[in-house]
Amino acid sequence: MSDQVDSLPAVPDPGGAIAPADSGGPQDAGTSPAPRRKPRARRRRKRRQVLGGLADGDHSFDGVQHKLTVVIEAMGAAVDNLEGLDRRARATAKEASSAAGAIARADLDETFVGMTDEVATAQLEAAKAVRKMLRAAQRAEKDAYAVRRAHARLYGSLHRVRKGRRHRTPKPGFFQR
Repeated sequence: MSDQVDSLPAVPDPGGAIAPADSGGPQDAGTSPAPRRKPRARRRRKRRQVLGGLADGDHSFDGVQHKLTVVIEAMGAAVDNLEGLDRRARATAKEASSAAGAIARADLDETFVGMTDEVATAQLEAAKAVRKMLRAAQRAEKDAYAVRRAHARLYGSLHRVRKGRRHRTPKPGFFQR
């Protein structure tokens, strides 16, 4: 074997051979490569982004107004989607109920009538739950509008004063010494 120079790995002699690690043959302890350990996979933590960057730390007047606008738009989209879902769920419940009636009129087995009636009842319950979610989304949208108006009413004039100044506003408590 040749001597190791600096930080270069050891090179086998021209006539010598190194057996593969899994061959089970004799190996020189000084020349066998150390088994590589696979690096442990790092566990990635998912970071949720709330409604497109609402948790960005920007608490300026314009930033808060923008965040409230984003919430209002999201709730408006949710209301639109839930209204369509409510209509479809109620229509499906009505169709299942009429199918149960048609099966009963056709003198089929009562088990089929009962199963179809249970589907209609379950679909009606789902429609009621969708209606409940729709009302909650409508209330949230209405409340977000109210919060945005109240925020503008309370802080809008202060924002105009600060925005109109050439110099920065001192931090709270600066004049209390």
